[in-house]
Amino acid sequence: MRDLPIHPRHKRSLAAAILSMGMVNLSMGIAFPLTALILARQGVEPGMIGLSTAAQAAPVFVISPFAPRLMRRFGPADVMIAGLILAGISFVLMALYPTLLAWFPLRFLLGTAATLLWATSEAWINSLAPDERRGRVIGIYSAAAAAGFASGPMLLALMGTDVTPFYVGAALMFVAALIVTTADRSRDHFGETKSSSAMWRLVLIAPAALLANFFFAAAEDSLVTFFPLYAIRTGMSENASLTLLTIAALGAIATQPVIGIAADRMNRLNLLIGLVVATLGGYLLLPFVMPGAIATGMTLFVVVGLANGIFTLAMVLVGERFRGAELAGASAFTTAMWGTGALVGAPLSGIAMQMWDPHGLIAAVLLIFLAYLPFPLLARFRATKSAAE
Repeated sequence: MRDLPIHPRHKRSLAAAILSMGMVNLSMGIAFPLTALILARQGVEPGMIGLSTAAQAAPVFVISPFAPRLMRRFGPADVMIAGLILAGISFVLMALYPTLLAWFPLRFLLGTAATLLWATSEAWINSLAPDERRGRVIGIYSAAAAAGFASGPMLLALMGTDVTPFYVGAALMFVAALIVTTADRSRDHFGETKSSSAMWRLVLIAPAALLANFFFAAAEDSLVTFFPLYAIRTGMSENASLTLLTIAALGAIATQPVIGIAADRMNRLNLLIGLVVATLGGYLLLPFVMPGAIATGMTLFVVVGLANGIFTLAMVLVGERFRGAELAGASAFTTAMWGTGALVGAPLSGIAMQMWDPHGLIAAVLLIFLAYLPFPLLARFRATKSAAE
């Protein structure tokens, strides 16, 4: 099939959404390891650090059910602008009040903004991406997101790990809000479909796609939050641990466009299953190469790139399966699953590290991905059975 051109107005909106979310993820790439390092220096135990991270995920239960309605009422651009401003204010307050107790409500506020931003951006990008280019567009979006996370630890290595990087994150949020003002501000992206389902019922339609974020976020947030501590406890320096996080995210940047192109050219469920199996193998290898810097960097580059491909494929499958109001609802649901995964994953991994210091982190991540594997396998079985009938 010949690729159809993307409307110039849609190109402008896609560019604004992708660039601004790259900046959001840059700020989050700063915030997750920075909060863990600051709290660890204050003598806070890993389990409590995990609970602090979970406070940022908790708002998904409150915000996600209302996100589709907000998208339809105000339009995705205006919802994103509001979320970016709220995130910027949250970062400023976290810099002013760097204590565990103050950060619980402030990270809840930041999580509220993040919920709006991730749900709205994913639905907006999927609504603008043409079917025949969906994998490539989402691959670019995923690469931009990974680029943000890659730059976060790198900036920490350059700026230091005091509260100054929070102000940088705030500035990025305000600049991103200005960028989104250049996009299409219309409100007609998510009209009602003929048969709209309740958000929670959508998971029965495509569980492999809609549940992927739960498992991916549980593993991803655990790694970003605790890998610096894990690396330090295996004999590496703080700067080396942050550099390795950057290398890991560079792997995601390099692989997402390739995975997106592959998703447009081959069976997407087969690709998803392959990515999950390969990710399990990569994380299983990681403890055996630590603390060798070169071997660890190469392993993280590949395994994090493959793991991020799970997120990319899931987002492609959501856009392939849902339209209109159901697309907004499905994107809000996947964001809720992301927050739920972070809520579960970070405390689980923190406790696992206390029980098996330090390799409990890797054991927890392996269990998370292993628990997800049956869903794409079942989806592939159902698709094969349906095609045969």
